[in-house]
Amino acid sequence: ALALTGAELVPLVQGGVNVQSTVADIKAYSRSYGAFSSNADQTGSISAGTAMTFSTTDVADGVTLASSSHLVVPNDGVFNLQFSAQLKNTDNAQQDATIWFRIDGVDVTNSATQITVPARKSAGVFGYAVAAWNIFLEMTAGQYVEIMWLPASTAVTVEALPASVSP
Repeated sequence: ALALTGAELVPLVQGGVNVQSTVADIKAYSRSYGAFSSNADQTGSISAGTAMTFSTTDVADGVTLASSSHLVVPNDGVFNLQFSAQLKNTDNAQQDATIWFRIDGVDVTNSATQITVPARKSAGVFGYAVAAWNIFLEMTAGQYVEIMWLPASTAVTVEALPASVSP
């Protein structure tokens, strides 16, 4: 058998009408994904939202990283954005941070969530909380999404920790 080139036409029925699409187009819509990470601690502004940034593309097919915080989608569709961020608090009191999503510079309505980071336990034992959730976003080709955050105090940061072999 010959290998597919992606230019082959596949017959489909769309809204009761016979249409054709290429294998490449079907592939583009069926598996656009990306996983991105950062190995740097991040400090946010306490007066305006700050975009979480990424320094590494772990794996991707279609979704790309631009300007260190823009996750760009290759096609129209509904995308399931999943993330986790470890928040660190160096203050003696618990502190809040708000996280939300922004598409093409516009805040996504009803996407904000406030998380409370516990107070530190001692001078060297800080308070931590993990924000981890997902949201479904309807986007068009070429749009970008950002994960925004706003800490209530400069004592709250997003911390990147390396892998560890002991507790």
